[in-house]
Amino acid sequence: MVNMLKRMRKLRELLWIRNGPGAIQLPKEVTKISVEFHKKLIGSQHRGARHFWHDILPRIKYRNPTLPISVIRHADPAGPAYLNIYTSTPTPQTSTTPPPSTTTAPEALNDTPTHTIEIKDLHESEILEALVEKTGAVVLRTPPEEAAEMAEIEEFKERAEVDRVEVREKLMKVRREEELLKLARGEISAQE
Repeated sequence: MVNMLKRMRKLRELLWIRNGPGAIQLPKEVTKISVEFHKKLIGSQHRGARHFWHDILPRIKYRNPTLPISVIRHADPAGPAYLNIYTSTPTPQTSTTPPPSTTTAPEALNDTPTHTIEIKDLHESEILEALVEKTGAVVLRTPPEEAAEMAEIEEFKERAEVDRVEVREKLMKVRREEELLKLARGEISAQE
Protein backbone atom coordinates (compact mmCIF):
# COMPACT_ATOMS: atom_id res chain seq x y z
CA MET A 1 0.00 0.00 0.00
CA VAL A 2 1.27 3.43 -0.92
CA ASN A 3 2.19 5.76 1.90
CA MET A 4 -0.90 7.57 3.18
CA LEU A 5 0.79 10.98 3.09
CA LYS A 6 1.73 10.53 -0.57
CA ARG A 7 -1.85 9.62 -1.40
CA MET A 8 -3.19 12.64 0.50
CA ARG A 9 -0.80 14.97 -1.35
CA LYS A 10 -1.90 13.58 -4.71
CA LEU A 11 -5.56 14.00 -3.80
CA ARG A 12 -4.95 17.54 -2.59
CA GLU A 13 -3.40 18.35 -5.97
CA LEU A 14 -6.83 17.81 -7.51
CA LEU A 15 -7.70 21.29 -6.23
CA TRP A 16 -6.53 22.61 -9.61
CA ILE A 17 -9.70 21.30 -11.25
CA ARG A 18 -11.98 23.16 -8.83
CA ASN A 19 -10.15 26.49 -8.86
CA GLY A 20 -8.45 28.79 -11.31
CA PRO A 21 -9.28 29.88 -14.83
CA GLY A 22 -12.32 28.04 -16.13
CA ALA A 23 -14.04 27.65 -12.77
CA ILE A 24 -17.25 29.20 -14.10
CA GLN A 25 -20.92 28.42 -13.70
CA LEU A 26 -22.67 28.60 -17.07
CA PRO A 27 -26.32 29.64 -17.28
CA LYS A 28 -29.02 26.99 -17.79
CA GLU A 29 -29.64 28.27 -21.34
CA VAL A 30 -26.27 26.92 -22.52
CA THR A 31 -26.95 23.40 -23.82
CA LYS A 32 -23.64 22.45 -25.44
CA ILE A 33 -20.10 23.68 -26.09
CA SER A 34 -18.03 22.55 -29.03
CA VAL A 35 -14.34 23.30 -29.66
CA GLU A 36 -12.68 22.73 -33.04
CA PHE A 37 -8.94 23.05 -33.74
CA HIS A 38 -5.96 21.34 -35.39
CA LYS A 39 -4.78 18.16 -33.66
CA LYS A 40 -1.04 18.96 -33.82
CA LEU A 41 0.81 21.98 -32.58
CA ILE A 42 2.28 23.42 -35.78
CA GLY A 43 3.10 27.06 -35.37
CA SER A 44 1.18 29.04 -32.79
CA GLN A 45 -2.20 29.45 -34.48
CA HIS A 46 -3.89 26.65 -32.54
CA ARG A 47 -1.81 26.92 -29.34
CA GLY A 48 -4.45 28.87 -27.40
CA ALA A 49 -7.18 26.44 -28.45
CA ARG A 50 -5.11 23.45 -27.35
CA HIS A 51 -4.31 25.06 -23.98
CA PHE A 52 -7.98 25.97 -23.56
CA TRP A 53 -8.94 22.35 -24.26
CA HIS A 54 -6.28 20.90 -21.95
CA ASP A 55 -6.33 23.35 -19.02
CA ILE A 56 -9.66 25.19 -18.94
CA LEU A 57 -12.27 22.77 -20.33
CA PRO A 58 -11.79 20.25 -17.47
CA ARG A 59 -12.65 23.00 -14.98
CA ILE A 60 -15.70 24.02 -16.98
CA LYS A 61 -16.84 20.39 -17.12
CA TYR A 62 -16.24 19.95 -13.37
CA ARG A 63 -18.41 22.98 -12.56
CA ASN A 64 -21.06 22.08 -15.19
CA PRO A 65 -21.26 18.26 -15.16
CA THR A 66 -24.44 17.93 -17.23
CA LEU A 67 -23.17 20.15 -20.05
CA PRO A 68 -22.10 18.17 -23.13
CA ILE A 69 -18.73 19.34 -24.41
CA SER A 70 -17.41 18.08 -27.73
CA VAL A 71 -13.89 18.49 -29.06
CA ILE A 72 -13.20 18.19 -32.77
CA ARG A 73 -9.55 17.97 -33.79
CA HIS A 74 -9.03 18.07 -37.52
CA ALA A 75 -5.95 17.27 -39.62
CA ASP A 76 -5.73 20.50 -41.64
CA PRO A 77 -3.14 22.89 -40.12
CA ALA A 78 -4.66 25.82 -42.00
CA GLY A 79 -8.14 24.76 -40.91
CA PRO A 80 -10.46 26.68 -38.64
CA ALA A 81 -10.38 27.02 -34.89
CA TYR A 82 -13.82 27.72 -33.40
CA LEU A 83 -15.58 27.72 -30.09
CA ASN A 84 -19.27 27.03 -30.71
CA ILE A 85 -21.83 27.76 -28.02
CA TYR A 86 -25.27 26.23 -28.31
CA THR A 87 -28.11 27.69 -26.27
CA SER A 88 -31.77 26.97 -25.87
CA THR A 89 -33.92 30.00 -26.52
CA PRO A 90 -36.90 30.12 -24.22
CA THR A 91 -40.11 30.53 -26.17
CA PRO A 92 -42.31 33.37 -24.96
CA GLN A 93 -45.67 32.35 -23.52
CA THR A 94 -48.38 33.83 -25.76
CA SER A 95 -51.31 31.96 -24.32
CA THR A 96 -52.61 32.08 -20.78
CA THR A 97 -52.74 28.30 -20.39
CA PRO A 98 -49.94 26.71 -18.40
CA PRO A 99 -47.44 24.52 -20.23
CA PRO A 100 -48.46 20.85 -20.46
CA SER A 101 -45.54 19.60 -18.33
CA THR A 102 -42.77 21.19 -16.40
CA THR A 103 -39.52 19.27 -16.78
CA THR A 104 -35.96 20.16 -15.99
CA ALA A 105 -34.51 18.39 -19.02
CA PRO A 106 -32.79 20.67 -21.49
CA GLU A 107 -34.50 21.37 -24.76
CA ALA A 108 -33.43 19.58 -27.91
CA LEU A 109 -30.03 20.69 -29.15
CA ASN A 110 -30.02 22.98 -32.15
CA ASP A 111 -27.92 22.03 -35.15
CA THR A 112 -26.56 25.55 -35.52
CA PRO A 113 -24.58 27.25 -32.77
CA THR A 114 -25.95 30.39 -31.18
CA HIS A 115 -22.48 31.92 -30.84
CA THR A 116 -19.35 31.08 -32.82
CA ILE A 117 -16.03 32.49 -31.67
CA GLU A 118 -12.96 32.39 -33.92
CA ILE A 119 -10.21 31.23 -31.56
CA LYS A 120 -7.28 30.95 -33.95
CA ASP A 121 -4.28 32.97 -32.67
CA LEU A 122 -6.06 33.72 -29.36
CA HIS A 123 -4.60 33.03 -25.92
CA GLU A 124 -6.59 30.65 -23.72
CA SER A 125 -7.46 33.46 -21.30
CA GLU A 126 -8.89 35.52 -24.19
CA ILE A 127 -10.98 32.52 -25.26
CA LEU A 128 -12.31 32.16 -21.71
CA GLU A 129 -13.13 35.89 -21.54
CA ALA A 130 -15.05 35.63 -24.83
CA LEU A 131 -16.97 32.59 -23.52
CA VAL A 132 -17.90 34.39 -20.30
CA GLU A 133 -18.93 37.51 -22.24
CA LYS A 134 -21.12 35.62 -24.74
CA THR A 135 -22.85 33.39 -22.19
CA GLY A 136 -22.99 35.61 -19.12
CA ALA A 137 -21.32 32.93 -17.00
CA VAL A 138 -20.54 33.49 -13.34
CA VAL A 139 -16.83 33.31 -12.46
CA LEU A 140 -16.39 31.37 -9.22
CA ARG A 141 -13.75 32.63 -6.81
CA THR A 142 -11.34 30.42 -4.89
CA PRO A 143 -12.25 30.10 -1.19
CA PRO A 144 -9.48 31.35 1.12
CA GLU A 145 -8.91 27.93 2.69
CA GLU A 146 -8.41 26.30 -0.71
CA ALA A 147 -6.13 29.15 -1.82
CA ALA A 148 -3.99 28.58 1.27
CA GLU A 149 -3.94 24.84 0.57
CA MET A 150 -2.90 25.43 -3.05
CA ALA A 151 -0.09 27.76 -1.88
CA GLU A 152 1.06 25.05 0.52
CA ILE A 153 1.13 22.51 -2.32
CA GLU A 154 3.21 24.86 -4.48
CA GLU A 155 5.64 25.43 -1.59
CA PHE A 156 5.92 21.67 -1.11
CA LYS A 157 6.68 21.19 -4.83
CA GLU A 158 9.43 23.82 -4.69
CA ARG A 159 11.01 22.20 -1.62
CA ALA A 160 10.73 18.78 -3.27
CA GLU A 161 12.59 20.02 -6.36
CA VAL A 162 15.41 21.45 -4.20
CA ASP A 163 15.62 18.16 -2.27
CA ARG A 164 15.64 16.20 -5.55
CA VAL A 165 18.62 18.20 -6.82
CA GLU A 166 20.53 17.73 -3.55
CA VAL A 167 19.93 13.97 -3.51
CA ARG A 168 20.98 13.67 -7.16
CA GLU A 169 24.23 15.56 -6.44
CA LYS A 170 25.00 13.34 -3.40
CA LEU A 171 24.29 10.21 -5.42
CA MET A 172 26.54 11.35 -8.27
CA LYS A 173 29.32 12.16 -5.76
CA VAL A 174 29.05 8.68 -4.23
CA ARG A 175 29.14 7.05 -7.68
CA ARG A 176 32.23 9.09 -8.69
CA GLU A 177 34.02 8.05 -5.49
CA GLU A 178 33.16 4.37 -6.10
CA GLU A 179 34.49 4.59 -9.67
CA LEU A 180 37.72 6.24 -8.45
CA LEU A 181 38.16 3.47 -5.86
CA LYS A 182 37.61 0.78 -8.50
CA LEU A 183 40.08 2.54 -10.79
CA ALA A 184 42.66 2.75 -7.96
CA ARG A 185 42.24 -0.96 -7.21
CA GLY A 186 42.64 -1.80 -10.85
CA GLU A 187 39.20 -3.39 -11.18
CA ILE A 188 38.35 -1.23 -14.21
CA SER A 189 40.52 0.38 -16.86
CA ALA A 190 40.79 4.15 -17.36
CA GLN A 191 39.22 3.96 -20.87
CA GLU A 192 35.83 2.75 -19.63
